[in-house]
Amino acid sequence: MKKILLATGLIALIGIGCLKNNEDDYKPCTNKSVQEEMSVMTKFATDSSISTTQDATGFLYQVIEPGTGATPTSSSTVVAKYVGRFMDGKGFDSSYKAYPGGVEFPLNGVIPGWTLGIPKIKAGGKMKLIIPSSLAYGCAGSRNPYTGEQIIAPNQPLYFYVELVSVK
Repeated sequence: MKKILLATGLIALIGIGCLKNNEDDYKPCTNKSVQEEMSVMTKFATDSSISTTQDATGFLYQVIEPGTGATPTSSSTVVAKYVGRFMDGKGFDSSYKAYPGGVEFPLNGVIPGWTLGIPKIKAGGKMKLIIPSSLAYGCAGSRNPYTGEQIIAPNQPLYFYVELVSVK
């Protein structure tokens, strides 16, 4: 009986120790608000000579060329070329080398800032988007699906230059 109680107690202690370590390692994920990031976003726009309009959802945008083709909706599939940068100007993604004709994707399958922003232009249009983290990758950030490497840190507002090639 003593062996059973000792074993049960030991298992309970190990279990509590594991829970305690997991609790210590756990950091809650809390999205930053648009207001918290707006000063960084507007500074980037000013420093980059981007004249922006603020959408009601919080992202900033500048239409460079409105385009003359079809207007996408949030459920459209589009072909686009793009460059992505952090607020310090460092690039993190570009479609131009790997996909010179553009990348095809459903607008409702990408970050909300693109789903909401790209329909502001038509096919053939070009725009700049400055997206708060809450409309990008939020507090989770983004990792390379193959290596697990963190590509976009949590709560990062992002800049994109986008050319809308076509709407399917």
